[in-house]
Amino acid sequence: MAANAWFGRRLTDGAMRTVLREHRRANARKRALTRDVARLMLVASVLVLGVLAVEIGRKAVTIISHGAAQNSVELTG
Repeated sequence: MAANAWFGRRLTDGAMRTVLREHRRANARKRALTRDVARLMLVASVLVLGVLAVEIGRKAVTIISHGAAQNSVELTG
């Protein structure tokens, strides 16, 4: 309220309420946009973590299968 205190005495009560209502609406829009961006970032980070988990799992399976193939004994007659 201190930012607009200099013109607070010049505005009527109705005009001051209108100004404050518009400020609240603008702030609500900013908060809504911030929440939407945060949700988008959360979804993107979960997707990236999911992809990383799948790739790490695939790499682990490859390493285990290569290790098992090297330890096998081949019998030839």
